[in-house]
Amino acid sequence: MDFGSCDPRLLDEADAIAEELVQSVGVDPDDILLVGARCRDAIHSALGFSFPLLATRDTDIGLALRDWSIFEEIRERYRPTGSTGVRFLVAGTPVDLMPFGSIENPDGVVTPRARMEPISVFGFEDVHSDAAVVPLPSGISIRIPKPAGYAALKLRAWVDRSVAGDAKDAKDLAVACFWYQNWPVVEDRLWADDGTLLLPFELDMDRAAVALLRADSMALLEVPRAADLARRCADTDRDLFIRNFSIHGTNLWPRDRDVLRSYATELLAPSSDTSP
Repeated sequence: MDFGSCDPRLLDEADAIAEELVQSVGVDPDDILLVGARCRDAIHSALGFSFPLLATRDTDIGLALRDWSIFEEIRERYRPTGSTGVRFLVAGTPVDLMPFGSIENPDGVVTPRARMEPISVFGFEDVHSDAAVVPLPSGISIRIPKPAGYAALKLRAWVDRSVAGDAKDAKDLAVACFWYQNWPVVEDRLWADDGTLLLPFELDMDRAAVALLRADSMALLEVPRAADLARRCADTDRDLFIRNFSIHGTNLWPRDRDVLRSYATELLAPSSDTSP
């Protein structure tokens, strides 16, 4: 995929925020990971899709940190907004800055001092390592997850939020599945070796593409993390997921409940096996 073909307007806010953090706080550009809705929209555009996704004003950025010093400097320099302890006004934009890396304790969890309660950053390190390095107009290059990395983070978000009945991540996961179902690179992989990957799905390309997305997402995670995520996904409310497993703005996504259930079965499978 080519982030150079992404609509540059989708990265304007991230560029301004990254430039501010680099110049004013000394953040290493390579430690900046775009996540959340802005990441989703950038991937969508880079893959050549133009239909609009659900609008959101949220900007979320992960920061790979070796210790808390950078984050403490951010707290001192920028005005906090809200009460989360991780949202600040940077370059005129409210942004959630999600610290991860060596500061995690335990693995996948951070507790910023201003917040004093844990935040899940499960998989951020793995996704950061696999992410694309994308140059921005300012000349700074940051990291943006590939579709499988985005899906890995969204699968964990689904696990965490669906417990309370919040099903919005199912919609983002539908978008990620749509990407894989309509990405020529994925089609080529499915047909490779005389369609070996397609045979278990009786040549159902769409279902096989969803299985491949899940396999790729699990494969980029450390093995214990993949096993933990697979177990948690299998324990979530499948019916709640299917009811919200939809895409706004296109008629190219199925509405048939049985079809959606077959996709959900592949995406939320109980095994951490990374073969589709």
